[in-house]
Amino acid sequence: MSISFPFTARTQENFLDVWNDRRNFLIGPELVSFTNNLPSAEEVIDILRKDPDSRVQFMNTADGDEKDALIEKFKTAPLEQVVDLPFSLANFFLHNFYSPGSFLSDFQRDVMIPWRTFLSSTGLTWQRCYPIIFISGKKCSSTYHVDVSHVLAWQTHGVKVFNGFKDPEGHAAVQHIVNNRQDYRVEQIPEFDPDLILAYRMEPGDLLWNQLLTPHWVTAEDGIAISVNISHGGIAYQKAVCPNEQVLRAHWEDHPEEAWTVDERY
Repeated sequence: MSISFPFTARTQENFLDVWNDRRNFLIGPELVSFTNNLPSAEEVIDILRKDPDSRVQFMNTADGDEKDALIEKFKTAPLEQVVDLPFSLANFFLHNFYSPGSFLSDFQRDVMIPWRTFLSSTGLTWQRCYPIIFISGKKCSSTYHVDVSHVLAWQTHGVKVFNGFKDPEGHAAVQHIVNNRQDYRVEQIPEFDPDLILAYRMEPGDLLWNQLLTPHWVTAEDGIAISVNISHGGIAYQKAVCPNEQVLRAHWEDHPEEAWTVDERY
C-alpha cells in the first residue's frame, strides 16, 4: 500500500503500516493522547535548571568561557532573567521526579502506562522505553542529528517544528549513518532544499513518531517549547526489528564493542 507523507496514523492499522518506515509521522489523538498535568513552562525550567543531571547548552557560542558563564547564569540568576536566553535543556533522569509531591508524580499513571499499554496492544515489543524532557528557548534549534532509537515526541508546551526528510535514505543512506554517526551531529543546521524536507508543526498535545537513525532537527517558534520524548530500544513486531535497525545490528555483529552503548546509563 502506498502512503503519502506527511501522514497521521489514526488507527492501529495505520500505525503498524508505518512504525517501521523511514519517514516520520504524527499519531492522531483518536489513537493515543495523554493527560498533561505538567506545571507551566517557566516552572518546569525552574525545577530542571537546578537539577545536576540536566544538560544545558547554548548553541553557536564558540567561546568556552562565554558558554560556561551563560550556563552558570541560567542555573542561578532569577528566572525572569533567563527565560529569554537562547538555551536548550535536556534531562534524561526523569524518574528522579516521580516521588509524591514532585512535578512528575503522576507521570507514570498519565503517560508511561497508557503508552506502554498502547504499544502492547499493537503487538510491538521493546527492550527499552524511557522518557526525556527537551526544552528549547524561543526560536532556538536543536542540533542536526540522528537518534539510535525510535522516539515518540509529545509536545507539552509551546510550538516546535520537527524537520526530517521526505526521502531519508536518499538524503543519507542508513549504512553510511551507522558507519559515520559522528558526522551526523552538528550545531549549525546545514542548508537543505525546502522541497526535500518533511516538516511537522507540533502544538501542545501533538504526538510524533521519529524513526530510528533518520537525520532531523527541531526548531522552536516564538515561545519556549517543551517536549517529552519517549525513547525506545529494540522495538520489534513479531520479533522483527525495522529495516534501519537491521543495518545497525549487522554493524554491531562486526563491532560488538559498540553494541547497546546507548543504554549504559539504564
